[in-house]
Amino acid sequence: MPFPMGRPWMEGALLCAANHAPLTPISFLEMAALVYPDRHAVVSAAPDVAVFAHNIPVMYELHFEVLMAGAIICALNSRLDAAMASNLLQHSEDKIVFIDAALLGVAQEALRLMSVAGARAPVVVLIRGELSTSSTTQQDYEYIVCGGETPEFAVQLGPVHRFPGP
Repeated sequence: MPFPMGRPWMEGALLCAANHAPLTPISFLEMAALVYPDRHAVVSAAPDVAVFAHNIPVMYELHFEVLMAGAIICALNSRLDAAMASNLLQHSEDKIVFIDAALLGVAQEALRLMSVAGARAPVVVLIRGELSTSSTTQQDYEYIVCGGETPEFAVQLGPVHRFPGP
């Protein structure tokens, strides 16, 4: 007879709040906020946020940060050409776009195409590579994260989903 969820020490135990809690993006971020209380969210209340980046650690972070801020993330494939990226940005009407420095050329062309089409350009936040020597500006991802210009930030909690055990 297999043990519940592959845990022999749980044999015969009923799953409850004392011995089981599902790990969700929100619960993960709540735990991270307790461990790293001096770190702040990047987005405070933007309804739409695009990310045009390779699979780098910042892309992973933004999936949590944007969700925790109550915003919607639109992760653009890093293999897109400028015309398709422009089309997707226009369609999604993102307010902010985080751009990997490695994709800056494609992104600049996409933003130019948006301008030609008469679309409103989003605020651009640059994700600089580790080897970048450029000066830091307010529209730089690390500056925003480290600066934490949002002390009033509150986690946007949705409905709590509890799944009963087997």
